[in-house]
Amino acid sequence: MQRPFYALLLLASAFAFTSCQKTNVIANEQNIEGTWAVTGIRSDRAYDFNGDGYSETDIYGSYNSCQRDIVVVFQPNGYGQMRQGCNAGWQNTSWQLTNGNRNLDIALPNDDLNLSLQQLDNYTIRGVDQVQINGNYFNITYTLQRQ
Repeated sequence: MQRPFYALLLLASAFAFTSCQKTNVIANEQNIEGTWAVTGIRSDRAYDFNGDGYSETDIYGSYNSCQRDIVVVFQPNGYGQMRQGCNAGWQNTSWQLTNGNRNLDIALPNDDLNLSLQQLDNYTIRGVDQVQINGNYFNITYTLQRQ
């Protein structure tokens, strides 16, 4: 009689530990508004993203110090600004939360980021954007830290 009880207890314990993982981050505008610095850009697969003849997964790490100076300001009502570079000027952007506030879409001057949010707290935004290059898909993870 005790064997089925222990099996049931083990099964319930396994379910409890696996069901507590948070898989969907739900944001709100107040979580995002503010000034953020990009601190990481990584790919799930190696590719020569910067055209130097070498494949890399750490895209951000391949940037020089001025290229790593990336700041994004999320203002209320979906407006914002961003700059990349030591002496770069500010450019207007727009942003919105989509997919039940699980995605952060950012319209940049020459590109769009559609981040599936993996982490969002008072200090970190982390999301994955799927991009296609030469028929290949890459999952690019962006990490931003609040300033």
